[in-house]
Amino acid sequence: MSSTKILIVEDERIVALSIQNKLERLGYTVTANVASGEAAIESIAPNCPHLVLMDIKLKGKVDGIEAASQIRHNFQLPIVYLTAYNDDDTIERAKLTEPYGYLLKPFESRDLATTIEIALYKHQMEQQLRDREQWLATTLNSIGDAVIATNPQGSIVFMNPVAETITGWKEEEVLNRNLSDVFRTIHETTREVVENPVSLALHQCTRVGMANSTLLITRDGREIPIDCSAAPIKNETGNILGAVLVFHDVTEERKIKSILEQTNEELELRVAESTAQLRAANAQLKAEIAQRQRLENELQLALAKERELNELKSRIVATVSHEYRTPLTTILSSTELLENYADKWSPEKKQRHFQRIQESVHHLTKLVNDMIFIDQAQTRKLEFHPAPLDVVRLISEIVEAFRCELTDEYSILFQSPVICQKPILDRDLLEIIISNLLSNAIKYSPNGGPILLELIYQESEIAIRVSDKGIGIPTKDKPHLFKSLFRGSNIDLTPGVGLGLVIVKEAVDLHGGKISVESEVGVGTTFTVILPFAPGV
Repeated sequence: MSSTKILIVEDERIVALSIQNKLERLGYTVTANVASGEAAIESIAPNCPHLVLMDIKLKGKVDGIEAASQIRHNFQLPIVYLTAYNDDDTIERAKLTEPYGYLLKPFESRDLATTIEIALYKHQMEQQLRDREQWLATTLNSIGDAVIATNPQGSIVFMNPVAETITGWKEEEVLNRNLSDVFRTIHETTREVVENPVSLALHQCTRVGMANSTLLITRDGREIPIDCSAAPIKNETGNILGAVLVFHDVTEERKIKSILEQTNEELELRVAESTAQLRAANAQLKAEIAQRQRLENELQLALAKERELNELKSRIVATVSHEYRTPLTTILSSTELLENYADKWSPEKKQRHFQRIQESVHHLTKLVNDMIFIDQAQTRKLEFHPAPLDVVRLISEIVEAFRCELTDEYSILFQSPVICQKPILDRDLLEIIISNLLSNAIKYSPNGGPILLELIYQESEIAIRVSDKGIGIPTKDKPHLFKSLFRGSNIDLTPGVGLGLVIVKEAVDLHGGKISVESEVGVGTTFTVILPFAPGV
């Protein structure tokens, strides 16, 4: 505020000094404090004020309104009137000078500051608007296309020099005239009148283009081929303020296009001749290249398949060797101990070693069965026997079997609706799906916790959802869960060979179902299996 300079024009000296004191207390700079209109006009140039406080009633030949009019015209400064009169005649006369505000005497410092700041802001906005208008006018006058702008009624409000040159009309001659009087167009072939594009743009509220076969009839009757388009001009609220027409003379473009077309025809003939000669020579080469490419592709596929099989064989051998070694070692160790010390041990100790042997045999049997299942699935030999099935009863039996083997820190909660119909599913495959999912949920929940198994019955499918609070699956492992022998990166020493989920996926696929997983490391995992079915009896 301290950089704002103000000129005071007031013939009552006491009032003038009071105003100056108020301004200076408010932080403004008073460039001069004069008592007449003549002095005010002379003070502008040397002092360069930003705003003038002008008393309307001044003594002398030039009153405040006249002085304000000259200052506004010559220096474009904002004027704020100071007056003790508010009669209609004075106000109407003052309006003609476009003042930026009125202050009725006497007034408070706050009113003075508010009026000054509003006037300065308004003047700044108007100056920016004038600058933008000047910039826009300069731009439109400088571009290479012809531009004509109209109001909403289609009357011309602007024409740039290029438009003047093409049409033969001067801007001052056509202002406020209807565009149709100046911009007359016909179809080049039919000679029919072409509707004014601005009228279409205003009516349709969208951009409108004209066909390339349009001729403009100039003021002197010449016919010029043009390319043009029109678009409505809208304000921020979407109201139409007018339209703009942009066009240019395409005479030279047509000449160049004709030359290019002729040149292209000659080139096309030469290219056609050369192509015919090359086609015969290239035909055999292309055939040889295609044959070679097919052979290379087949070779690459064969090599890739061989590498994949070799890698899978290596992984199977390594995995099976490792998984077989541990139970076989246990069996061998227990049998040797029983052979050497059976007569010295208690029945309980002998029973523990028999149990170890049985568990090892069960483990080997399951591993063999899993490998057979995978082999049958991959060779399309896996049998599928769907039949009406009491799903709730089957799952209850599986859950009860698992509960008998669990320690106290684990629990399985089974939730199911009442199902009146029996869906047609394969009992063995469904048992494999549920058993493997429950086994994984228990295996990968080392700290115990509840396992939730939900059966959801829908019109044409059932959903089986198994949730745990275990270690979870890392995001990077999820795309590989259903690959043979794959094991998660965070399972540490948890036993397993990476076949359970592969078997589940094969069993789900045979039913035409889907399996999905949601998991977060350290929070838990949820597998959801959806199986379609036809209701049975």
